[in-house]
Amino acid sequence: MMTVDELNCYIKHYLEEDKTKTAIMLTGEWGSGKTYYVENVLVPFLQEQKKSRCIVISLYGLESLSDISKSIYMELRMKILDKDSEALATGKLIAKTIAKGAAGFFGIDVNMPENDLKKMYSSVDLSNKLLILEDVERSNIELTKLLGYINNLVERDGVKVLLVANENEILNKEPEKIDFSFAKLFSTDSENNASVANKNGVPENVQKYLKIKEKTISDTIYFENDYCEAVKNIINNFQSEKLREIIGNDTAEIENLASMVKGLCHKNFRTFIFATQKTVDIYEKLEGDFDNDFLKSIYFGIVSFAARMKVGEFPPWQGTESLSTILGTNSDPLFRFCYDYIGWQKLDITKIKATEEAYRKMKLYDTHADRNDIDLQKIFSFHERTEKEVTEVLKTVEKRLKDPEDIGFYSYGKLAAYLVVLKDIIGFDYSQCKQYMLKNLRGKGEVIDSDILFLPMYDFVEENKKEFDGFIKELSESMNTEGEHEIFSYKPDDIKGLYDYVIKEKDKAGENHVFLSKFDIKQLVEMLFHSSSKQIDDFREILFAVYRYASKSEFIEADIIALRELLSLVQERMDADDDVMDKIQEKQLQWLCDNLKMFISQMS
Repeated sequence: MMTVDELNCYIKHYLEEDKTKTAIMLTGEWGSGKTYYVENVLVPFLQEQKKSRCIVISLYGLESLSDISKSIYMELRMKILDKDSEALATGKLIAKTIAKGAAGFFGIDVNMPENDLKKMYSSVDLSNKLLILEDVERSNIELTKLLGYINNLVERDGVKVLLVANENEILNKEPEKIDFSFAKLFSTDSENNASVANKNGVPENVQKYLKIKEKTISDTIYFENDYCEAVKNIINNFQSEKLREIIGNDTAEIENLASMVKGLCHKNFRTFIFATQKTVDIYEKLEGDFDNDFLKSIYFGIVSFAARMKVGEFPPWQGTESLSTILGTNSDPLFRFCYDYIGWQKLDITKIKATEEAYRKMKLYDTHADRNDIDLQKIFSFHERTEKEVTEVLKTVEKRLKDPEDIGFYSYGKLAAYLVVLKDIIGFDYSQCKQYMLKNLRGKGEVIDSDILFLPMYDFVEENKKEFDGFIKELSESMNTEGEHEIFSYKPDDIKGLYDYVIKEKDKAGENHVFLSKFDIKQLVEMLFHSSSKQIDDFREILFAVYRYASKSEFIEADIIALRELLSLVQERMDADDDVMDKIQEKQLQWLCDNLKMFISQMS
């Protein structure tokens, strides 16, 4: 792969020294940065010594050869009208192909004497210039005609031409798979070769293209960007002081962004440029001071989200009130205000400080507990290690969990996911780890934001999902053992007090996006089957007050699990028909089951 500097020098040498009277081609995938390279790197490089040295024309959508000539002529005329363009010189090279192609458009008789044509087209000066034709594969001109036109330019008129294309699209426009030997195709036995080519499914138009290409184009260079250099250039091109301050020349961050372009963005720089534009727009609208780490996460989260977007589709929001690790990443989530701005160009700046605070809490989990913890990183990258190495580090983490202040609490959700997975893969018994984690989290529901702690961390098979859900439920219950249910003794008479509290303090009841999972579900069921019709009705009203308008993102997964468990146990006990209850009590319990099904449905 050529570096940008090497490519610049190669093209400069072609422009100044090449005598072959052929064109050259720069090919690469769509979105790989070819156009950005041409406009922001190559053209400025070639024009450092001499202005107006390049003519850049896009063939996108052009219908005829005369359209190309018109575009070239008009581009040159515009440069001449520019007061800063270089003065016209004598002894110009007049491109006859362009003159004849553009003549009809300007009402010129192509049969007039050559001297008159030269006078009329005195501005069409392609001497010492590089004609760059972009989007070759996107023109509507037949390829063989297009290459014939270019052949006239380079061979007869001596013009230097650089074609910029995605040649894979040219070769694969036909549905048949192309599988053939270039050597055989261009050997002297033309009749036999045509037979071989047809047999191997090479479309006739592709055969013609390849043959005329051999005559017209000398070198084809595959373009693959220096991703780090391209990222730096794009950032600098936006001239955003805040963006430069956050990223600047930080090699690690540049490499992280380059890695995202290659991976998440599938080497598509258009996606990266789109994300950078949206980020700069948001930066310019911010009011007040924000931590640079938060500002950086805005950028990285938008890049991740942009890479997930598809043409004609806008993903639904999946996350908490403030952020989504599903639409962003675990380390750099997509913030809700960014999502709203990208989708609807609306930015509620009053919510950004609260979002920064939510991110600060998450950062304690992500930055301090994960990135800088070597043991946790080894567990999270278990797929790259040996069974022995993973087992050893799991035992180390088990010992460390004995100290409640060693491993950050915000690692527990993710750690729980990997413990479940590794039990399935290598048979590690994580029961002691679990006991330490339950003990360490006990009573900390007021200081730990549980919706962040229990963000989705892993895609499980069904069996592991059930085990993980149970693990998370126990962690959630442990966190909230000093909550409201400590004064709730699971006696029917306590329902009225809980009802009064929830109706009066509805917002507090579901604080931290947790309610039902704070309670012991089996004890609740036992209580309900010893309650009066009025008490069961009050319990239903409690659930209605908390969950009536709840959506998936408003409560943690543990609450949905608790609702399902309550429904299952109540139905199971009713089906057993072992309890002595009157028909009104039974009807109340049936209504409770219906309510639970509705809540589960709207929150799933």
